[in-house]
Amino acid sequence: MSQPPGSPYAPPPTAVPPPPPGRNGKPLAIAVAAAVAVIALIVAVAVVALLVLPDDDSSEPLSSGPVDLRQPLTFTLVAQQSAPPCTGGALPDPAKSACYVFGTDALTVRRLERVEAMRPDPARGRTAWGVALTLTSTDATGFATLTGKAAEASRGGLPAKTMGMLVGGALVSEPAQVAEAISGGQVEINGPPTTFTQSYVEGIVRRLIGE
Repeated sequence: MSQPPGSPYAPPPTAVPPPPPGRNGKPLAIAVAAAVAVIALIVAVAVVALLVLPDDDSSEPLSSGPVDLRQPLTFTLVAQQSAPPCTGGALPDPAKSACYVFGTDALTVRRLERVEAMRPDPARGRTAWGVALTLTSTDATGFATLTGKAAEASRGGLPAKTMGMLVGGALVSEPAQVAEAISGGQVEINGPPTTFTQSYVEGIVRRLIGE
């Protein structure tokens, strides 16, 4: 038995009344504009923070190895020291406080097992940034021989008691006195904190490795 057709007079489904319009749509426009302004302010604060905050000091210092050096590193014994101005082929130290003439006793290194910038470490007596070098076994032997000659000169009070370290023909630090032969091939280049800053030390490393 079929169902009777629905009454043609049944009331239509109730429609959801539209929300009352705002006054010319202005409240909605104001809310959107305010949200955009807040987002713009957050972005501006983030950009300022990136520009103002210092570099993250937790990043690893620059290092590399084994590496063929872009510029040779030469260890050489001092033959003569004098006051500035530097003449006759004498080289100034980084602070330009003295001039040095070097003798024929030298070791030129063109490859390192490792080179790295070192952070200051007051507990170990290192108050400034420095450069740590690991020589190859062959150069380690030559370095021990060279520092042995410097130690002999030190006992005799001769100028060759001090040894300079040059990168690309320029002194990277004031020549240091050598009291005994240094074996093992582990070498540190360091100097006063006013000169051996992070940027100066990493500049030396980059000159060596060619970055």
